[in-house]
Amino acid sequence: WGQFEANVSLVLSQNPFYAESGGQVSDHGWVHGGDWVIEVRAVGKIDSGHTAVMGTVVEGVFPETPKAVVAEVDGALRAETERNHTATHLLHAALRERLGEHVQQAGSLVAPDRFRFDFSHRGPLSEAERSEIEFRVNEIILANANVLVSQRDYQDAIAEGAIGLFGEKYDDVVRVIEVLGVSKELCGGTHVRSTGQIGSFKILAETGVAAGIRRIEALSGKAAYEWSVARERLLS
Repeated sequence: WGQFEANVSLVLSQNPFYAESGGQVSDHGWVHGGDWVIEVRAVGKIDSGHTAVMGTVVEGVFPETPKAVVAEVDGALRAETERNHTATHLLHAALRERLGEHVQQAGSLVAPDRFRFDFSHRGPLSEAERSEIEFRVNEIILANANVLVSQRDYQDAIAEGAIGLFGEKYDDVVRVIEVLGVSKELCGGTHVRSTGQIGSFKILAETGVAAGIRRIEALSGKAAYEWSVARERLLS
């Protein structure tokens, strides 16, 4: 599955793990049995419509008929992923604010250590635009705006200004992520509870990936801080 081989796949009756979807990578973590432990490395949808957790046995021997287990999400990785996912929403809002409402999300990757955001725009950003966008995202982070999650009727959400992915098919009831006073998007991913939890934001690169499509690669949270420390040491 993906870039590693799993020797155990489980369908849990109650699943706390996020399955890879919408650009956000799946959770990692552990499933604990009585005397065995599986390290979960991927989570995904399978043909039956169920969600399977996949990984390797790192302790004990996996039984033929496992019963009660404890499923544990890696909280540190989940928190960094949440920071990056909410940061993509702030970046999207800042791009539309600075460049215009023609900017539309064209894809993304949200991982614990980094994220990238593809968007429609006619050409590369100037240094001034890039600096202003980065400053604006950090300004929203420092404002510590609340992040609200709600389930809404699709038509009502769109009428109220929620943004969805172009060409994406949505159910009649959708999940809306609203950063108060900043953005409102249809999204099924995991997010921080307020923007201050993101910590900081740094654009690493901005490039073209196709005609009329630009890509921003960026960091937030712990990774952004570690990048700044490494940069300072290099300059010293």
